[in-house]
Amino acid sequence: MASLMASKSSSVLCRHSLTRPAIARPAALTNSKVLSIPSAFVQRAQALKTHAANNGATAKADKAIGSGPVPIVKIDNKSDPFATKVTVEFGDKLGELLDTVRALKNLNLNIRKAAVVPQLAGNKASTFYITDADTSEKVFKSARLEEIRMTIINNMLYYHPEASQSLVAGKSFQPPSRDPTQPLGPKARAVVRTTIEVEEAPSGSCSILHVSTRDRPGLLVDIVSVLKDINVNVVSAEIDTIGDEAKDDFFVTYHGEPLNGPMVQLVTNSLQYYLSLAEVEKEESY
Repeated sequence: MASLMASKSSSVLCRHSLTRPAIARPAALTNSKVLSIPSAFVQRAQALKTHAANNGATAKADKAIGSGPVPIVKIDNKSDPFATKVTVEFGDKLGELLDTVRALKNLNLNIRKAAVVPQLAGNKASTFYITDADTSEKVFKSARLEEIRMTIINNMLYYHPEASQSLVAGKSFQPPSRDPTQPLGPKARAVVRTTIEVEEAPSGSCSILHVSTRDRPGLLVDIVSVLKDINVNVVSAEIDTIGDEAKDDFFVTYHGEPLNGPMVQLVTNSLQYYLSLAEVEKEESY
């Protein structure tokens, strides 16, 4: 009997020694906590993302405010049937623009009427309706339109030197320098970002050519010259100079009709090459 009880007690001891005690699960790993931790992280991540976005927007706004207003020159040959409409904007820095009036008259132009239109945030837009003094008609020739545009820009640079920060005409061109550590040979060309779009006008009488590229002196004349080389006629144009960017609309025809599919492709390819590549080749030649 004693030996039997000893064997039972030894088996009980062995059973107890082989059975692991229940380990209490840490409170941080309970189901309720496991579900709450990811949601907390998500909320925190969303808060950080929103905070970063707000900071980025604020920094961008501060940068825009710090850089000052952007000079804008618009030449519209479409909206008025009897005069070329010229609009000049530069925040609240422009007054009555008497200097601009004198500069336009020196170009043998008549100013039929002028107006100063208040804009948002206290800004002003000065609008002039001009005609050629010899013909009393609106200005059609691209060379004359470019002369008007550059006269206004140069006049703005003279009386408002701070505009040179945004206008290409106020920046001196520095030819790119070759890295002496690079092997000799042709350099990779930096393409000028240019967008060309063509659509048919709502009236169906012509096509509208939208050109967006970096501004430079003589740009308007060069665009019209490229179009004439491929027998595209410019009926009218709207010329917008916004800082260092040119956004121009040309109302064009081919043999008196809107551009067909092949001509749209030809116009797009010609202007895209000339504005984005040929200009770079000219600047980089030495």
